[in-house]
Parts: sequence; C-alpha cells; structure tokens
Amino acid sequence: MLILLSTLYFIYGFILFYTYLKGYSLLRYLLKRKNINVQLSIELIFIILCSLIVFTSQPLNWAVTVIMIIHIFGVIWIITNPDNYYAMAEDSSIDIDSMEVATSMIVIGMGVFVYFSRII
Repeated sequence: MLILLSTLYFIYGFILFYTYLKGYSLLRYLLKRKNINVQLSIELIFIILCSLIVFTSQPLNWAVTVIMIIHIFGVIWIITNPDNYYAMAEDSSIDIDSMEVATSMIVIGMGVFVYFSRII
C-alpha cells in the first residue's frame, strides 16, 4: 500500500510539473473556484489511502500520519473558509510560477517521504 501511495504522489507531482512546463498548468486549474470538486476529490483520494495505511499498519506509520493530517487540514480549510483560501491563491504578491514548481517538488518529496517511511 505504501508503494501505491508513493507512486500516486510521484505521478501527481510529475503531472503538476509537466503541465507547468508545457504551458497548461494543472495547479492553476485546480486553484480556480469553480474546480473545487476536482481539488477535493484529489485530496480525498490521498486521505483515504493514507488512512488505510495508518489504520492497518503496525506499528503506527508516523510519516504517513503527518501527511494525512496535512491533507485533512487542507480539506477543512477549503470547506470551512473557501473565500480565504481562494483569496490567498489569487493574491498578486505570490509568484504563481515559483508556487507551481514548489508544489510539484513538495508532492514528489511527499512521495519520497512515504516510500522511505517503511524504513524509518
């Protein structure tokens, strides 16, 4: 299950980076208010897979638990305060190009973190 979750993070990160390089940005698509259901669906997939790992593995996998909590807080923020979330996403002081590269690297980093969590 760790390999599946790690692979999904790698694929998601590479898709984010590839679409940025090709001029069509998946992140910009996801940060539009009308696409909230797509973004929440992606987050829920990761929450479900993380929770399956956390609740079925012994001993507790702390790395995946932290990542699951991060996803849960993100979903709670989007659902409870969408105006604040989208205002942050549309803020002109944020360099969207840097954010796209950073987001893809963070997602790939989470994949690496999950992959090596079985060793920790």
